Amino acid sequence: MENIGSLLDIGNLASSLIGPEIDYITNPEKKMEELNNNARYLFAWRDDVEETIRESPNVATRESKLWLEDVKRAEHLVESTKVEHMQCSNVFSRLTLGKRVERVIEEIIDLNYKRPKLKGKEFLNAPPLERVEPQIVEINSSTDSEPRLQKILGLIEDVSIRKIGIWGMGGIGKTRTLKLLNNRLKESHMFDIVIWVTVSGEGSPRKVQNDIAERLKCTVIDMSDDRLKANICHHLRGKKFLLILDDIWERIDLSDVGIPIPNQDNGCKVLLTTRDFGVCQQMETDVEIKMEKLSEEEARSLFNEKVGDVATSPCIEPIARDIIKKCGGLPLAIVVVGSSLRRKSDVAVWRNTLRELQLPCTSQIKGMEKEVFSCLRISYDRLPNDCERNLFLYCSLYPEDWKILITELAERCWLEGYIRGVDSIEDARDKGRHMVINLVDASLLERGDDEEYVKMHDIIRDFALKEASGFLVKTGKHVRLPPMENEWVQLKKLSMIECSLCGLLERPNCRDLSTLLLQGNRELTMIPDSFFELMQSLTILDLSGTNIESFPSSLFNLVYLRGLYLRGCYRLKDLPAQVRQLRQLEVLHLGNRTEIDYLPIEVGELTSLKRLIVGFSLAHHPNDSKERNMRLRVPIGMIPKLPLLEELGMHTSGYAAADQWDDESMEVIVDELCRLERLTYLDFYFPKEECLAHFLNGSKSWKARWFRRFRFRVGCGKHWGWDSVSCHKHEAWEGRLVYRNGDEISHVAIMETLAHCSYFHLEDHYATQKLSEFGMANMNELKICRIKDCHKMEMLFDGDGEQQTCAMLPNLETLVIANLSNLRRLWVGRLLPGSLSKLTHLELCNCNSHRLKKVFLVGMIQQLPSLETLKIDWWDVDEIIGIEEETSVPCHAHISNNDRVILPNIKRIVLRYLPGLFSFCRGVSLEWPSLESIDIYECPNLKSLSFLTHGTDIVAPALKKIGGPTPWWEALEWEDDDIKRQLQPLFRKH
Repeated sequence: MENIGSLLDIGNLASSLIGPEIDYITNPEKKMEELNNNARYLFAWRDDVEETIRESPNVATRESKLWLEDVKRAEHLVESTKVEHMQCSNVFSRLTLGKRVERVIEEIIDLNYKRPKLKGKEFLNAPPLERVEPQIVEINSSTDSEPRLQKILGLIEDVSIRKIGIWGMGGIGKTRTLKLLNNRLKESHMFDIVIWVTVSGEGSPRKVQNDIAERLKCTVIDMSDDRLKANICHHLRGKKFLLILDDIWERIDLSDVGIPIPNQDNGCKVLLTTRDFGVCQQMETDVEIKMEKLSEEEARSLFNEKVGDVATSPCIEPIARDIIKKCGGLPLAIVVVGSSLRRKSDVAVWRNTLRELQLPCTSQIKGMEKEVFSCLRISYDRLPNDCERNLFLYCSLYPEDWKILITELAERCWLEGYIRGVDSIEDARDKGRHMVINLVDASLLERGDDEEYVKMHDIIRDFALKEASGFLVKTGKHVRLPPMENEWVQLKKLSMIECSLCGLLERPNCRDLSTLLLQGNRELTMIPDSFFELMQSLTILDLSGTNIESFPSSLFNLVYLRGLYLRGCYRLKDLPAQVRQLRQLEVLHLGNRTEIDYLPIEVGELTSLKRLIVGFSLAHHPNDSKERNMRLRVPIGMIPKLPLLEELGMHTSGYAAADQWDDESMEVIVDELCRLERLTYLDFYFPKEECLAHFLNGSKSWKARWFRRFRFRVGCGKHWGWDSVSCHKHEAWEGRLVYRNGDEISHVAIMETLAHCSYFHLEDHYATQKLSEFGMANMNELKICRIKDCHKMEMLFDGDGEQQTCAMLPNLETLVIANLSNLRRLWVGRLLPGSLSKLTHLELCNCNSHRLKKVFLVGMIQQLPSLETLKIDWWDVDEIIGIEEETSVPCHAHISNNDRVILPNIKRIVLRYLPGLFSFCRGVSLEWPSLESIDIYECPNLKSLSFLTHGTDIVAPALKKIGGPTPWWEALEWEDDDIKRQLQPLFRKH
């Protein structure tokens, strides 16, 4: 037992060891040799100092005396350490000694750095530093963006910034920009010395040391790493330097190299370039600059510099413009392609070059493989594993400039087996997103306009297609024919997204094909019955957006199929019982709109399903066909057979009334939903609030808070849909609730759901008078709120009448209010700080209440600091912004500066169909520092734009557009003709 205890102690000890301690335990002699080598040089310098002082006592300084005392103490430490090393007998004592050895080495190295000066003497370790001439770096192009250089110079001049990281894809111009910067600094007196080091490759510290030492002219042949480190540190001490490290691929410890730590006192800087943003983080840069692609003007200038005057000739200039566009602002590609066309005036050569650039593989262009693709291949090869490389290559299956949805990409790469070690779709998406971010940081993918999307640069896509084995990509409306018979044989991936395919081969032979992407082929109405017979390896099949009406029989022989996508197949009428044969299917996506009435009970045999999304058709009114309503869309007993189900979407389009489901059947279906223990996403229609309450009370997944996203539709009535909301946004929403035809004030289930919602749509509620009746504390997470046809509602909330314990709607970004006939105010009273603080979009429509003739009071609009878009239409209002009666003043009264109201962030105003509107605001001067556009339509009584002016000044300096009908514009009344002349160029007729 005692031995076992000792072993456990050793095991626990070993698990806590890191770095130098392990080195000493595993190789103590090596650490002692390092200690002796450092001590030998220190004591030699000590002897030289003592000898010099003995010969000339007057040269001694206080610094030298203190240094000699410190060296003497270090000598005692070295000797005692040697003795202890000889007596060291077990792992525990070795651990203690290992730590001490490391501390002694650090102290000796520090003393080596602190070599003292003697009166009238130079440093003892090296000859005086020779004058270092400015380092000129050769660059073959002077074309660049001056603002880019000025930005970097500004950061260099900022005393608070010590390390600057510049990152971006290979060939984007990082090195080229820094060469221009280096050469500009050569004549400045900003630094005592600028040191340029091209790191590249592994960038070993010794290589960096040698390059720096060579620049400093202090190289000593066969000098140890530590001695060279001390030498570099000595030469740079007291100097203000800029160290440029170009093309770093991994972290470099500057202290190991011998670089003094840059700080505000010494004014030193480090500027590095890398393709990987993660390297900037590892190097602890204070600021990072992403090198963007060249602007159109910069690209044209660089291209013309390479090509010469021939690019401007009338017959070549249009082709040159298209070639520049295909290079996508990538300087290296522009230089390579431009050089291949230099002074070539034959139009055929230019047309051929453009054609080759438009092909999936551009390596035939002179220099493309050697200079551009080889540059990109370095980034590709340095990806950490094959999984990330495969995910990168998979992106090339999408068409040029395609916005790739990250969740879709992650899901498909998971189905392909590129994402491993995860047990759920959500985990696969998280891991896939992490991999995508790594590719973005490695400059192999670009972020899209929306954070949920990424893009692939055209040149990088060409490179990926060249690297990929067995990929065939044909995209574009001009493609009408499928690949030839012999092209299918070696295929592993085939992408023909958004082509004009009108037919497919009968029986192509492609036994290794794993992904087939045919989405967006609207002219494809039929797939031959035998088409899939020789596709035994097919894993992912996407037929979304085709007009097929039925499935070919061979589809159900795809025993390894894991993902089947049929979104937007509007003519698809039935899912046949043969679907049971797809036993490996994990994702079945039938979209949110098909002609499918119901799911067959055989879907329950797909026991591997993790994601099931289906849109049911109820295109006709329920009373039109009793037979349709007799068939349950979800057969009883099907759901419990799918125990692995994580995501279930059952969207109903058309009319959705309570009698679509009888109460007994709905109760059974909800009971079955409650038994799904792995559910993380549910899109479902609950005819009554009681059904929702039943689910919330009984669902194990809901109670365990495993839900990450949901879309609940509660209540019967009108046509269901997600209208007026951009489709691509909803993927990121954590929760979505649409509540229609409510008639009670007690909303327990609704309020519980609201507490987890980002989106809330309230429509046709017959009782509620205020939104706050649903509990403001339940709406803290709301980002979008839509209220429609609630004719009892008078306001959102009463800031004075209700007890405010927290900010109202603190995260709300979009608010849409429509058809509230009894509305008397948006809200009343003052709000706590933070209320509506993130509201950027406000839309008000058709709230024709006789009680509300002014949309806002001045105090209200000032409580919306983030508002960017204001849209008001179909409303009989007199004014947009009014003032309280007790503070109102005649419109002709003088308004002082204190009376001005600044609306800081409003960028866009839309006013439509407001027949009674005669003034935007009276009695108060408004200022619009961010206003860019205003559209006014069918507002016949609005005869002045005085809200945009103050005296003869325009108070909307950013204004670019005033839209409206020409007769209205011509009938406007102006207080000053000079104002009309200033605004006239901004007018755009509707």
